[in-house]
Amino acid sequence: MKLLIHLAQALSLALVLSGCAHWAANPLIDKRPSVHIHELQARFHYPKCVVSVPLSQDQAIMSAESVGAPRIDEREDWLELITSMVPDDELRHVWCNPRRGPGGVDLIGLFRGGHLVAEVHTVFVD
Repeated sequence: MKLLIHLAQALSLALVLSGCAHWAANPLIDKRPSVHIHELQARFHYPKCVVSVPLSQDQAIMSAESVGAPRIDEREDWLELITSMVPDDELRHVWCNPRRGPGGVDLIGLFRGGHLVAEVHTVFVD
C-alpha cells in the first residue's frame, strides 16, 4: 500500500514539473487579429505574417528574449517605442515568413488602431 501511495505522489510531482517545464514563453497567436495583416505582408514582402495577442511591456520583453534578443528593454529603439505609446496602443510580436527558404521578419510592433506605427526588430532572419 505504501508503494502505491509513493508511486502516486511521484507521478503527481512529475506531472506538475512537466507542466512547468513546458510553459511556453512565446505569446499566443491572435487567431482573429484586429490588426491589418495585409499591410504587414505588403510592407515586408512576405506572404505569411502572424501576430500575437496584445502583450504587456514585460510580456513583450520576455517574448523578444525567447527568440534571442536579450535586454531589448535597454535598447534606444525600445525606449523610443515605449515613450511614444498612447492609451489604447497595443504591443504585439510579429512574425513574417517566406513561403520557402530563408528570410523573414521578427519584431515587436506598436499598433494603433490596427496599424503598425512603430517597431523594434528582435532578430534578423536570413
